[in-house]
Amino acid sequence: MDLPIPSATDVLNSTTPETMISLYTYPERVVVAVFFILISIFDVVGNSVVILAVVFSKKLRTSTNVFVVSLSVADFIAGLSLPMSVVALLSPGDTWPFDTEAPCFVGGLFLFISSGSSLLNLACIALNRAVLIKRPMTTYLWLYTNRNIAVMVATVWAVAIFGILIPPLAGVGGFGLDREHRTCSDLQNLPGGMTFDLIQTITFYVVPLMVILTCYVIIFVHVRHHFKTQKARSQENTADVDATAASSSEKAKDHTLDPTAAKAADARRHRISRQQLQITVNLFTAFCAFLVCVSPYCVTMVVTTNDRFRLFSAVLFLCNSWVNPIIYGAKHPQLKNVMRRLLRCQYSQIEEPSDTLKALMACKKQQSNG
Repeated sequence: MDLPIPSATDVLNSTTPETMISLYTYPERVVVAVFFILISIFDVVGNSVVILAVVFSKKLRTSTNVFVVSLSVADFIAGLSLPMSVVALLSPGDTWPFDTEAPCFVGGLFLFISSGSSLLNLACIALNRAVLIKRPMTTYLWLYTNRNIAVMVATVWAVAIFGILIPPLAGVGGFGLDREHRTCSDLQNLPGGMTFDLIQTITFYVVPLMVILTCYVIIFVHVRHHFKTQKARSQENTADVDATAASSSEKAKDHTLDPTAAKAADARRHRISRQQLQITVNLFTAFCAFLVCVSPYCVTMVVTTNDRFRLFSAVLFLCNSWVNPIIYGAKHPQLKNVMRRLLRCQYSQIEEPSDTLKALMACKKQQSNG
């Protein structure tokens, strides 16, 4: 029995529930739906806290955090787009519960736009950190002006929006209710469906992956060189101290290093090393999360030998949306501190509060006094 191939117009105008042929048993769908619900909750809450932290603290309004906020907005939208897929997964009797598939169409469209933007934002963050660590500060400040940052963020969202919208408008693929996987997603059974998947994989996975990999290799090499340089300088300083101690007692007395200054220099070197090591660990964690979460689903988009694996890999893919706030937010020293204050409702203890936060606190104070 051949399934009808709906166009985008048919999906939006559909008013009759259609029978869906699922690749999964109902218990499997329930398990996936539970994961989707949990991901949606963690996603919305985690990314909301990151966004509010930057809105409420002037101290966090840096060029790097602009991309972190853009990433959080994309992941936040992804979290809001998941409920329609949950409805499809939990609908008993293999039917769509509403009279129209329009909500599913919109949910799938926004989910893919936000996911594409999220992956491109990850590439921008990697590039930003590579320039910050590798290049002189003058180059960084010249490149990351307010105007250039706005253009970069706008470009990311434009590529995500048009990269998802243009192919379906040109008759290549589309979105709606995926009857096999029981989700609101892109439809492989539409004309050009596989081509659309290939376009998405190249644009939103291969390109960001190459950028992220290149940037993190550059950072790793730079940090490794930094460690070697610091070690060599430390050995030279130790040799100088030994040579001074071996000289005549009178000369040694005149040239003895100040113990306080020596301790301060050692502490500074160790602090720099710890910071660089933490940066390296965080970046490696981010890269591993990208590979583990995103790669399986992107592979299933172009390799269809086992279609059943696609839904389960989608769970991993969507986990990337709530893992991002942990990697790029909670591990950031200043951002982590503000996020902790927000979660504890300690708004008065937020460093460098913004005008928005001051206005909200003043309003709350007036209400309390009234």
